[in-house]
Amino acid sequence: MKKSVKTKNEAETLNVGKELGASFKGGEVVALYGDLGAGKTIFTKGLAQGLGYKKVITSPTFVLMKVYGPDNPQIENFAHVDCYRVDSSEDLYGIGFNDYLGRKDTVMAIEWAEKVQDVLQKSKSKIVKVKIKLGRKELERLIEIS
Repeated sequence: MKKSVKTKNEAETLNVGKELGASFKGGEVVALYGDLGAGKTIFTKGLAQGLGYKKVITSPTFVLMKVYGPDNPQIENFAHVDCYRVDSSEDLYGIGFNDYLGRKDTVMAIEWAEKVQDVLQKSKSKIVKVKIKLGRKELERLIEIS
């Protein structure tokens, strides 16, 4: 799947994430790339909604990973990882990252995925890359999904 979308505001960015999340069957890992403030967390909130999670999710910047239970018959866990404060992929081992990576009943979203590229390359999971770039206007975003 290769898709490029231009969004005009946060609601549209969230909806692109929601559409993608709704298409998942379990086992997918979403690797998110983009500058600070590009919209990775907004997109991830949409993913959670698309998976059936009804409550608001928050960025796990300081705890590194949060796991949610969406209302979805196929997907038991939505693991949201934020690697902004991670120095290397070894920082993830103590938080239970490997307990969720590659599970068929789990979808994982990893913000700042470039910091753990080595783990993603070794993973047998289906990796969905999402690159979010700032557009010309204030809230405009260019989203590439591959």
